[in-house]
Amino acid sequence: MNPFRPAFAWQSRAVLGRHVRVHLRKWHTALLPPVCEPVLMLLTFGVGLGGRMGALEWAGGAVPYLTYLAPGMLAYAAFMTAFFQSVFSAYVRMHFQKSWEGQLTTQVSLEHVVWGEALWAATMATAYAVVVALVLLGFGAAGALSLHWAGLLVAVPLLFLAALAFASLGLLFTAWLPSMDHMSLPFFLVVMPLGFASSTYFPLPDAPVLSQLVLLNPLHHLAEGLRWLLVRGRLTVHLPAAVGLCLGMLLLLVPIDMRFLRRRVFGDR
Repeated sequence: MNPFRPAFAWQSRAVLGRHVRVHLRKWHTALLPPVCEPVLMLLTFGVGLGGRMGALEWAGGAVPYLTYLAPGMLAYAAFMTAFFQSVFSAYVRMHFQKSWEGQLTTQVSLEHVVWGEALWAATMATAYAVVVALVLLGFGAAGALSLHWAGLLVAVPLLFLAALAFASLGLLFTAWLPSMDHMSLPFFLVVMPLGFASSTYFPLPDAPVLSQLVLLNPLHHLAEGLRWLLVRGRLTVHLPAAVGLCLGMLLLLVPIDMRFLRRRVFGDR
């Protein structure tokens, strides 16, 4: 079976709808993290640390650190939320809550379950990024932040695609991790290296090896592309590079996810 065809089936949308309905039951508590986190980050780093740093050199000019930070927060919110949902939350639903087993007793196949998890992680990550964007708009309305706000309309679909790619990476760890005791491994192996080498919160040093390695980091291209779009109002090569890398991740990882998750759930070899 084509591993991508189930993404458009009604069963995958049904799995996605199930996750949405469960989440909406606790929306009042689930809304706190995506609202409070960017407010705290903008106040502590953007205003507090940025006030001591002054202007930051970027793209041949000086920009306030708060302005530099804001687009990076959008990219990192999509990355972190999608990865966390597809690793920790999907693992809990698969292993402890037995939600996957219940879904597989219906007209839903494993491919639909996996795509439902990926679509949910991407939807959740995009929703969190939208909340971050609303917080940024609040800072803009208060006069603390000035961006090309129309660029957010371009950013949202790009964030969804990136989140879907990061979810496919997270599901690979869901298939591989033997137990919850190993849940910290993907964060040390993936989250920290990709996050620190992505120019989300600070510019990268001018190191030749690092400059070549970050060309393969989709989070770096996403953060820099959004920064050029929102700060300078320009589309650069970073956004097409992010799209290409994310599509490449999906083409490479989705078939591997399906194979290893089938082995994990059914014991197929």
